Amino acid sequence: MAPDHELDTSLPGVRLLQQWIRQRRRISIQLASGLELQGRLLWQDSEFLALLLPEAERPELLARHRIERIRSLDGDPSTATMPTPRLPLPPI
Repeated sequence: MAPDHELDTSLPGVRLLQQWIRQRRRISIQLASGLELQGRLLWQDSEFLALLLPEAERPELLARHRIERIRSLDGDPSTATMPTPRLPLPPI
């Protein structure tokens, strides 16, 4: 059986990143190597994040397992909120 590669939208971190994508926030991503990149998150899937760097025409694809930290560079941090939890659908 192939591994499940669906994005788990019940996870708060996934929902927060989706919120930042919709808000077109600038973010900072620190990689395991220590390198820090800043840009705008375009999309995410279960394996990669697509980060558009300033002045770039195409996004950089960053492997999730290489990322240490992600933070928003926009907005007032004191007003940051986690997205509301999504309740699971009842079984059919």
